[in-house]
Amino acid sequence: MNLVATLQAILDTGNASRAAVALGVTQPAISQNLRKLREHFGDKLFVRSGNQLQPTPRMLALQPVIARLLRDLDMLSRPPEGFDPYTADQEFVICMSEVAEFAVLPCVAAEFAKHAPRCRIRGIRVHHSRLLAMLEQGEVDLAAGSLADAAPSLRQQRLAEHHMVCMVSAQGRWANTPLTLQDYVDGRHVAVHRLVDSTDPISERLRVTGIQRNAVVTVSSDFVAAQTVVKTDAICTVGEPAGQQLAALFPVQIQALPFEVGTLTTRMIWHERFQGDASHIWLRKLVEVAYRNWTQAAEAARSRKPKPR
Repeated sequence: MNLVATLQAILDTGNASRAAVALGVTQPAISQNLRKLREHFGDKLFVRSGNQLQPTPRMLALQPVIARLLRDLDMLSRPPEGFDPYTADQEFVICMSEVAEFAVLPCVAAEFAKHAPRCRIRGIRVHHSRLLAMLEQGEVDLAAGSLADAAPSLRQQRLAEHHMVCMVSAQGRWANTPLTLQDYVDGRHVAVHRLVDSTDPISERLRVTGIQRNAVVTVSSDFVAAQTVVKTDAICTVGEPAGQQLAALFPVQIQALPFEVGTLTTRMIWHERFQGDASHIWLRKLVEVAYRNWTQAAEAARSRKPKPR
């Protein structure tokens, strides 16, 4: 690249001495570089005309290639540019469950409207068998959810730990009545198996705990699960943030699980190649704040709820 820079400097100045000053080297260094270049290309490249060095036809043919190489080198050597959301114009794609999208994405969109008016955000749902490839190819910027079986090649960040709760009909047999373990074991259940998870994390946690439930309906949407609970008076076990959100939209009530089963982890995952990207870092921070605000609101609602007598 030093040799290429020598050619460009002589083209710009037409003189070996001035080329040396432009590059901050000695004139003998310019002369030595020019000799190497002439041997390499088998051409004089420059010939003297008065006090000027004039390019040969071979040199003129090389000129656009040299200019492009130097531009590319300059781009490679620059520090990464920062991200200015206010002037940016790009689309971000996020994969999460329907209820999380309902609760989180509007908050992120509000930040876009305020700070990134030309950027766009798109929420999608992707089957777990395709998620890794879409993250690798940049078709999805990040995914959020339980994602317990996320590929180890992906970057991930824990967003929250939250309790599991039971969602029951507000007009059903368990309305305002705490569930017992026997109620849970004997009851009819609605299970939610989301597209992005290869296994249902709640079913897996119950299996490890040794609890058997009679799942008579399995759906892929929390909204469908809530409506099914209302229609069938069944029980649905969900994460607490989702349960609190659904209770604000459907005639359902949230009851505590009648046994200890630990917490569920919610994660955000993305591909390694976006780890240091300034725009992606900005997006991840927005999603993190919105998701944690949502889960903290659910925890606050639980703490305010009076204990059953």
